Amino acid sequence: MTCTRFVNQGYLWKYAVLTVAVVGLHFGAGTSQAGFIGGEGTDNPSRQLKTLFAEFWDDELRLAPLEATFLGDHRYDDRLADLSEAAHEARVKRDRDHRQALGKIDPEKLTATERIDREVLLFTLDDRIEGEYFRGRLIPISQQDGIHLQFAQSVNFHPSATVGDLENYVRRLHAFPRAVDQTIALMRLGMAEKRMPPRITMAKVVPQLRDLAPEKPEESPLWGIVAKLKDWPEADRDHAANAVRQAIADKVTPAYAKLATFVEKEYLPACRESVGLWDSPDGDVHYAFRARSFTTTALAPEQIHEIGLAEMARIREAMEAIRKRVGFAGDLKAFFQKLKEDPKLKNQSEAEILSRYRAIFEAIDAKLPALFGRLPRTDYGIRPIEAYRAKAAAAGYYYPAPEDGTRPGYFYVNTSDPTSRTTYTMQALAYHEGVPGHHLQFSLAMEVPGRPAFRKFGYVPAFSEGWGLYSEGLPREVGLYTDPYAEFGQLEYSAWRAGRLVVDTGLHQKRWSRDQAIAYLEANTAVPRIEIESEIDRYIAWPGQALAYKIGELKIRELRAQAERRRGDKFDLRAFHDRLLSLGSVPLSVLERYMQADQPTEAEARR
Repeated sequence: MTCTRFVNQGYLWKYAVLTVAVVGLHFGAGTSQAGFIGGEGTDNPSRQLKTLFAEFWDDELRLAPLEATFLGDHRYDDRLADLSEAAHEARVKRDRDHRQALGKIDPEKLTATERIDREVLLFTLDDRIEGEYFRGRLIPISQQDGIHLQFAQSVNFHPSATVGDLENYVRRLHAFPRAVDQTIALMRLGMAEKRMPPRITMAKVVPQLRDLAPEKPEESPLWGIVAKLKDWPEADRDHAANAVRQAIADKVTPAYAKLATFVEKEYLPACRESVGLWDSPDGDVHYAFRARSFTTTALAPEQIHEIGLAEMARIREAMEAIRKRVGFAGDLKAFFQKLKEDPKLKNQSEAEILSRYRAIFEAIDAKLPALFGRLPRTDYGIRPIEAYRAKAAAAGYYYPAPEDGTRPGYFYVNTSDPTSRTTYTMQALAYHEGVPGHHLQFSLAMEVPGRPAFRKFGYVPAFSEGWGLYSEGLPREVGLYTDPYAEFGQLEYSAWRAGRLVVDTGLHQKRWSRDQAIAYLEANTAVPRIEIESEIDRYIAWPGQALAYKIGELKIRELRAQAERRRGDKFDLRAFHDRLLSLGSVPLSVLERYMQADQPTEAEARR
């Protein structure tokens, strides 16, 4: 929920085509309509802040049209982002102007809630401005992210109710070749500056691009919009289908083919053999920055590595206890092998995977009132990950719903090669990506009345992924881990996130090889090899992001332990969760201060 450039060139759409997150977005720039930066403000600090927030958000949506469409703002449905150098320079200037204006607003004259909102935007802007030095946008695509995947997925959320909607869609199809040309220009600039991705991960992009350039327009995922027109009058439907067919044939397919040829023939041979960020300009400094950015802490990579090792040792003790409980005579390594090979612990088909997840969600939905006092109004559903991206995708993602309620949130699950997909890890994945994890977190943040839009849709990885990981174990407290193998699956996922601290820092700071990273996760989890390889390649392509999960979870657990000690018998778990999720996605320093204060904000009081 993957999942904007709000996450430092990360899964633009890991969660919601990347639910506007708090760290990145460099798509272009334009002229603001609000006039705040130009000095036409008011002397009222709260009103100044509100005006600045509105201007910032309007810029974000206008400069990232695909994200705007996803979030339900349809003013820019006919266009794609401007990826040119001039647009980027204007965007950087805009960030600096926003930062300067925000710094002039006295926080002492704001309400407690406004101070939090201001601090989150300050963090966002400071992070983006600092990150500019490392030129991450010169690696604009990977097997996990980029315009090639974002554009293909846009069919899932583009409106199709009116002729105007389809006209906008066709205009967007016609805009794709320009976006591809701009992407190639960025990649060539990266080649000139020797800012290149690893060859082993970039090689996975070529088959993606080839799959997205089929000979027949009807085989393109972008043809999917036509299926939404079944209730249209036949003449209008045929006219729209012809326009879409022609645009795919004349514009989209040739552009994908052009990008595929460039990557295969020119870019891929220039990619580096190494897999770690250390082997790139300012590599060690860059990785230290990304570690701070994704964890929202001052932790150095060396410290994070040690935390991962300690967590792994703790989790292995819990795994040993379950191994003994089920009566397995061999050691933990042998138990891992049994879990990988036992056909009773594997799915057999996509239909079985989807059916099992429906049952898991039905069970947790019934238990939510025991864990939360406030539940979201927003609904959610389950969908399989599209075939063209499934091979390089993780086991599951969450895509949040738009504020206008036109569609639910979606838990996207990887159903490719179903017999390799284990059953005993399904509960943990469902709880993390769906309920009570990202669905509650994103939906409740969006539903807070009066909250600025950039905060409603915010995604700070350390908070959001920390909550997701915390959520994996939470259903145990209401009796939902009755199968010891499923309980082991939750420990395995926790070990996986501890292992991420070890292998991410190993790859990008300690100069580990890809094989070393794979071997570490194989030795410490029962995760199937196919998933380990996909995940390791994700860490290679997205340095630092994998650090957010365990660091965030540890902070949430620390804050809960503090609250339990502070309140004793009066500790209310439902109230703790409600308070934490009412804050929205924030840096961990803000979360810690807020949860330790134990005082309601104005937003909480209004509810």
